[in-house]
Amino acid sequence: MSDIHCPSCGSCGFPMESEDDFAGGNRDASYCSTCADSNGHLKPFDTVVALNADYFVRHQGIDLSAAVELARTLLQSMPAWAGKQSTLQ
Repeated sequence: MSDIHCPSCGSCGFPMESEDDFAGGNRDASYCSTCADSNGHLKPFDTVVALNADYFVRHQGIDLSAAVELARTLLQSMPAWAGKQSTLQ
């Protein structure tokens, strides 16, 4: 078994493998390029919920309202968003 592991986003859990996956292309970034800006700062919670929900709709064919709820629940379970509330419906 290998000791090498793939880092994951501290906001959404997305595996970050290539440089483009990391915020700003910085392999030291804690967040992925979807959840954070080019400086590595997290985008607003509702923005990240919407972006993740859009991903679920496009890649998994989930209904938008279900995708928003899934994204909200997933993100709220991550350390970066503990206790955050979304206003998205």
